[in-house]
Formats: sequence, C-alpha cells, structure tokens
Amino acid sequence: MFQKVFVPYKGYWSSPFSKWQGSFQSQDAIKLCAQTATKFFELRGYTPQDFKALVLSTTIPQKAWFYNSPHFATLMGNPDITGPQIAQACASSTVSVNYAACNVEVGQQQDVLVAACDRMSNGPNILWPAPTGPGGQPEFESWVMDGFSMDPTAGTNPTGTAENTAKKYGFTREQSDDMAVRRYDKYTDALANDREFQKRYMIGVDVQVSRKKTITIDADEGITPCTHEGLAKLKTRKDCVLTFGAQTHPADGNAGMVVTTKEKADEFSADKNVTIQILSYGTSRVKKAFMPTAPVPAALNAMKAAGITVDDLAAVKTHNPFSMNDLYMQKELGIDEKIFNNYGSSMVFGHPQGPTTMRLLVEMIEELVMKGGGYGLQAGCAAGDSGAAMIVKVN
Repeated sequence: MFQKVFVPYKGYWSSPFSKWQGSFQSQDAIKLCAQTATKFFELRGYTPQDFKALVLSTTIPQKAWFYNSPHFATLMGNPDITGPQIAQACASSTVSVNYAACNVEVGQQQDVLVAACDRMSNGPNILWPAPTGPGGQPEFESWVMDGFSMDPTAGTNPTGTAENTAKKYGFTREQSDDMAVRRYDKYTDALANDREFQKRYMIGVDVQVSRKKTITIDADEGITPCTHEGLAKLKTRKDCVLTFGAQTHPADGNAGMVVTTKEKADEFSADKNVTIQILSYGTSRVKKAFMPTAPVPAALNAMKAAGITVDDLAAVKTHNPFSMNDLYMQKELGIDEKIFNNYGSSMVFGHPQGPTTMRLLVEMIEELVMKGGGYGLQAGCAAGDSGAAMIVKVN
C-alpha cells in the first residue's frame, strides 16, 4: 500500500479517442501527445520544467521508436528529463502509474509526468531477419494485425479467450448483448449537456490534414450506437456468443497524469479541497486462454493491499475489450451496476492500448470527485492472460 503518492486535482488529461484509420491515422503519436501535453500545461498553469521525471506508456513502434522517451520530453518543452518507456499491452498505463508511484513512495523521484500514447492505425509491418531461412528470406510480422490474430502462449486470439470464458461460465448471447447495450448507454451519459462530463478532462487535438488546413478534434470519433435491435441482427460463429458489437475497437489517442507527493499535489491542484491518493496496485495472470477473467484476481490483490473490500468501492472502471470481462467480474465480485463503468469504458470509446487505462483512471477520479469522494477501482486485462488493477481514494 502506498502512503505518500498523490495526484493533483485536474492534474491529468485525455485526448479524444479517434477510430481506427480516422483523423489521427497519419499523426505521429509521440508528437501528438507532446502537443496535447503542451495544451494541458497551458490550461493548468504548469510549465514543462515543473516535472523532474517522465514515464512514457506506449506499445506500437513508430519511426524513431529508439528515442521515444527523451524525444517526447524535448517536444513537450523539457529536454533535461527522461525516463523509462513501458509497454505492457493494454495494461501499460496502469503499470506506468504504478512505476511512478513506487518511485515517489521511496523518495527517488517526485513530480513525475506519466504520458501515454499510441496509434493503432497504420501500424508497422516488420521484416525480421532469418539468416537460416531459404535464401535468407526474412520473416514478416504485421505488428497490430498479427497481435490481434494470435497469442503465441494461449494458442488463440483475444476473441477466442472471450468465447472460452463464455463457455466455461455459461454466459449467453442475450447476456452479452445486454451488457453491450448497458455499456453504450452509460457512455451516452458522458455526452449529456453538451459533453459536460468529458469536458472536465478532455483536451482537443489539432490535426493538420493538408498543407493549408488544420482541424481540431475535440470529441471521440467512431463510436457506434448500440441497441438490442441492432445487436440482434449481427451474426456469430457457430457455437459462439460474441458479436463485434460486444467488443472494443482499435483506436488512436493519448492521455497523461501527474504523480507526486502530497505537498506538490496541493501546490499543483486546481482545488486544494480535493485530495486524490493512489493507494495500491495489483497484478495477476490467469489460466491460459482466459484473458477476460484476469481483472478479477488483479482487483482482489489491489483491494487487499489497500485494506478494502468491494463493499467499500464508490466507482469501478474496467478495460473491458469484451462483454465477458464485465459479466465475469460482476458474477465473481458482485459489483453493483450503479457504480460499474459509469460514463463510459473502453468497450465503447475504443482501445489505443498505451493510453486506454489512463483514460479510465482519469474518468474514475472525476466521477469520485462528483460523488464527493470515496474509493475507486480501475482494473483491466492485457495480453498473455494478465491483468492489472489500481485503487485510488478521493477525499
């Protein structure tokens, strides 16, 4: 359990998430994230020099990948800092915040900026050397598409792990569809009153679409409306229950968070009456090819470390690439739907990988502030049947 790790109120952001091959498809994710961070500094009254260290969460290589972290630091305006680049698939942001928290807790660093970004669109296509192959012919890998296609340990693709979970625990097509509709309806709550909730944290991004034209993307792109009637028209494979309407979609975007001490959090905070404390972190790895079940043991580990139970939670946010994730978590932990993925989740707004769980953390904090405080759980699955979770307390 952490004792000394805090986040300033409003010391975080997320860009809109843009659909795969949408407005961000040609943008360098590192440059776009640095641009958004610069806007964030201006909005909050920070300077780049306020930060003594950096953690960069990103998972999909682009040009100059070798230099990502120091390059980002320079672009955002502080060429004197750097830090690790962390890639753990869908859990990357949670792992990155935990890394920053560990450093703050032991006094090794303070005022850490955790930045997260990825562009799933137009992912790299890689030729790997194979000197012993016929004529030295290289092996080919499409980084994003092949990652979606097969987990080399599980022996199936991510969708296969969801179907395995459905079969083992008896989840039906009707339950899957109903969960998908509920998650979409909760996302629409974030759009009420001219996107009042999202405007609490979301920063618009300027995108140059031609030499003479720049547009601002200030809202999510590519959200597909979800209804029982629409889902009923979708087909599944034989003996399967999951349709593409009950799973997430690849996306592009960025997000970030300041992780620091209590004193600095108060100094940076937009409201010193709000205290945000990172309490604990939990991780897990579950049975091969059952990825959607991984958030549950990770969540239990995080709650145990924080000294709380499910009954103490005021908000829960999950990275739920499949309806099965939330069906299983609700079955095992008995989470009240009233606190479960309010205002959206990655199944609806998309999955850029690196920044996915950062946005969930940000939204959870804002929900807790609106509720007047309480404990929040953010949990999610990741490649390799793994999971990661974090407990945050807001006063």
